[in-house]
Amino acid sequence: MSLKIKQTISILLLTLLVFTPFLQFNRAEAVGIIPLNRLAEMEKLLYGSVSEKPILERVDDLEKTVYSSVQSGSVVKRSERLIDDLLSTTEDSTSLLFLFNTIEWSIMGELSGGNLIERLDNLEEMVSGEQNEGPLKARIEKLYNLTIKGQEMPVEKVESRTNQLIRIELLEKINSNTARRGEKVAYQVIEDIKVNKTLIIPKGTRGQLEVTKIEEAGKMGKDGDIKIGFPSLETIDGSDLAVAIQEEAQAENKSQKLAIGASVLGTALLGLPGVVAGYFVEGKDEEIPAGSEMYIQVTESKELYGVIVK
Repeated sequence: MSLKIKQTISILLLTLLVFTPFLQFNRAEAVGIIPLNRLAEMEKLLYGSVSEKPILERVDDLEKTVYSSVQSGSVVKRSERLIDDLLSTTEDSTSLLFLFNTIEWSIMGELSGGNLIERLDNLEEMVSGEQNEGPLKARIEKLYNLTIKGQEMPVEKVESRTNQLIRIELLEKINSNTARRGEKVAYQVIEDIKVNKTLIIPKGTRGQLEVTKIEEAGKMGKDGDIKIGFPSLETIDGSDLAVAIQEEAQAENKSQKLAIGASVLGTALLGLPGVVAGYFVEGKDEEIPAGSEMYIQVTESKELYGVIVK
């Protein structure tokens, strides 16, 4: 092999050694660099549904809602700015979602239903008699100044307690004859959940259970069978917290003879987050009525932010 060929090979090898990590880094950065899941999360929070528009238009719409105008910069930077302002709470900065949840809870003693814009409209009418105009950020900050500014409501980072019980109420009925697998059913938390004196899940917080299995009652006395699972529940700072019906919650349901708890005969893991509970009645279709109460429980230890309350 000639010296020239050896030199050429050496240069190629050196080039690969120098630039391959850089190319791999850029490839990794390019995959999923636009936080589509977080964009969808913000849209659902603000409007109640996820937009099907092109990404750039979705970011434009979010900025118009939050800031009243389209911001400068790349779509990635603009998305990150929206996430920081709307969803991200740190030791130095409180998100708009956390701030609004705190204001609403301090006034009403609970969180209300609906998307964030609807909730803000209703709270402004309650406080000042009219809905304000302008960017969401300015409206929430104005409401804060009118209501709780100056009150000592410090933010604190705490760790959730595994097995902490949460009492909930179904907002819709479930019937084994009409429900479908994968159907989402709304519920609300009916008591404040705290870690020591720090509020992490306010009363009124909405969640959804998921129907994981449905069997209609059949002939010859076959039972109707509903199985349900619990995706995560959102805390006051917007964090997702894993919940389920497990041993402690099931024992509390049975001991208090709650409407659903009295008929929970067992639990089974069906591959979804959390443990699902079977609900049975002999020989007929089963309905879990709206207003039924039950206990679920926290199933993970996770650091999150809450509000210290007396």
